[in-house]
Amino acid sequence: PPLSAPRGFSVQTFAAGVKYARLLRFTPKGDLLVSTPRTGDIKILTADANGDGRADAMRVLISGLNRPHGLDLFEGQLYIAEEDAIGRVAFDAARGEIVGSYERIVRNLPSGGHSTKTVRAGPDRKLYVTVGSGCNACIERDGRRASMLRFDLDGGNGEVFAKGLRNSVGFDWRPQDGAIYATENGRDWLGDDLPPE
Repeated sequence: PPLSAPRGFSVQTFAAGVKYARLLRFTPKGDLLVSTPRTGDIKILTADANGDGRADAMRVLISGLNRPHGLDLFEGQLYIAEEDAIGRVAFDAARGEIVGSYERIVRNLPSGGHSTKTVRAGPDRKLYVTVGSGCNACIERDGRRASMLRFDLDGGNGEVFAKGLRNSVGFDWRPQDGAIYATENGRDWLGDDLPPE
């Protein structure tokens, strides 16, 4: 069925041809960063300056990545979660451009299985990374799987922060108390109503 919206809202195309788009992150200027894991790049859709409700342009910001998924901007750095690594590069939000070289600050994350990773910088100035399970329903051999990891901003001091998250794709902090809320994609093939996520 076609998309519908509640009274007072409307739905329209902001940008066409953004093939395999996955996660989105707005920049302080209002441009939109889009990860496209299948093409190995991050695209930037420039803000709608002419008021027609559509992105003014689209271009590749950075390419040659290993299935990039999660994105976050923090203190002038763009953090990118690849299938097996976390990288960062300086980002000039005013110009919508990266500055300098991309650096992988965490390497050798578990790959395969649920291969997408999500990365966010927390209010405690730590990096949080979700790592999905290696299978549909099993006991994991790698303790970093089905978990949320935490690192220093430079990628050091990695630790398991939370376990039992089979495949958490998105998460954020509640402003009132700093509690983390995460999506949880439970096991497959149990029907549309189980698990009750």
